[in-house]
Amino acid sequence: MLNKFKAIHRGGLRVFALCLAALFLPSAAFGAQTLNTTSSTSCSAQGGSLVGGNILTDFDNGTFGSEDGSPDQSPSTNPYPGQISGGIFANFYSFFHGAYGYVANPVNPRNSFQHPDITDPVYGATGRFFASDPNTDTPTINFTALNVNPNENYQLSFWAANSEPNGAPNNINLEIDGIVSLNTGPLQAFPSALEWKKYQFVFNSGNRTEILIALRSLETGAGGRDFYLDNVEMEFCSLTGSDITGTNFSDVDRDDLFQSAREAGLFAINVDLFDTQGDFDPANDIYVSGTSSSTDGSFSFINVPANPNYELRVLVNDPDLPAGATSGTASTLAVNLPSSSNSNDNDFGFDLPRPNLTINKSSTVYDASQFGGFSVPLQDIAYTILVENDGGEGADRDGLFVVDQLPGTLTFYNDDFDGAGAITNDPIIFTQSSTGLDFDYNRDVAFSDGNSPPTNFSDCDYDPAVGYDPNIKYVCLNPKGVMTGGSTPRSFTVQFRARVN
Repeated sequence: MLNKFKAIHRGGLRVFALCLAALFLPSAAFGAQTLNTTSSTSCSAQGGSLVGGNILTDFDNGTFGSEDGSPDQSPSTNPYPGQISGGIFANFYSFFHGAYGYVANPVNPRNSFQHPDITDPVYGATGRFFASDPNTDTPTINFTALNVNPNENYQLSFWAANSEPNGAPNNINLEIDGIVSLNTGPLQAFPSALEWKKYQFVFNSGNRTEILIALRSLETGAGGRDFYLDNVEMEFCSLTGSDITGTNFSDVDRDDLFQSAREAGLFAINVDLFDTQGDFDPANDIYVSGTSSSTDGSFSFINVPANPNYELRVLVNDPDLPAGATSGTASTLAVNLPSSSNSNDNDFGFDLPRPNLTINKSSTVYDASQFGGFSVPLQDIAYTILVENDGGEGADRDGLFVVDQLPGTLTFYNDDFDGAGAITNDPIIFTQSSTGLDFDYNRDVAFSDGNSPPTNFSDCDYDPAVGYDPNIKYVCLNPKGVMTGGSTPRSFTVQFRARVN
């Protein structure tokens, strides 16, 4: 007896866009069973075609293998007390409540509550399928798909049936990477003949290269709940879709609008895509795909099948969000994706704690000989400006503007700060600690000879002379980017020289 079962499948797979229809229109029948393959959500029903065959090929013939009478079948441990002989299962395995196993061609029902004459819905008398009689525990069958090609459409399909003519129905969840994607609904009991139903779903792989699929039984109990599963298949679907794009961003001005020129994107924030199926019941929502934002905050779902009922959901408690970030815009966005048309600018804004900037200026005597010196006339002083941020990173992009007014007793030195040294060739040295800023002397430093402090960087328009220039009254700094913050202060320093008059 198998008291617990987990089958692992490895193959090439993708993420998905799923839907299901509960239509019971038998397309074939034999013995005491019928086959229902009707589906409005299959690849062909959506205008595509299946190419390349089943990707999940770990087991022979329909997922769970086939029988030829040998005791060593796949899996390596034969779960039967008897064997198949000439297509007739000699001794049907009568497992207890709560047990699971592989079965094939049970001509004689295991007990009076089961349908007779049941065979594999695809491979017939020699094919195996999975049977469960859950009592206090429910089985989960896992399939791992490796080497998945991103942004492609696939069809995932499997067969399921209620094994009893009058049994209480079970429900089977399809889960993708731990997220419930859809539910079969109650597996209907048919007194006259067991119905095998093929569930078919088209999905998109998103940015994934590996996916874990799980089929999970939801119901337990001694009275009914018995079910069969078989023929789990993954096939490429030649269905051309459209794109959904957007950006996760730091909403500096908290106006719920992304302004790329001044607001920074947020990296590695998860966004999921769901199909709401056009109703207002979240229980019916189908998981389609998941992705995360790039370094510039952008995210995309590529080649997604057309659907008017998509919904994007950002993970508002993503661990990669900056400390203290809260969702500013709506955390869900409805998306109508027509055929051959993209949906862009689906943006999610986050409000970050206001920056807490501090600035300090210190000085020391500049002595190239390093033997020390005094602040006396004609002696150079090295000034250091330290800027720190221990708040959020909610500052405007490129909006950090620092102005330092030189005392009338000093003259700015507009030449190589360290003379013959190798530190720099510019009059100013810029260093930073985890701020994420970008600094270029020729772009981000300017001077003013005005009588009042400049109010913006463009006001700093004085062209200084090389060497000691007494006309420089203000030093202007405008490093680019967004200065990050956090519980540990992030900082940058600026150093320059001035001579005591």
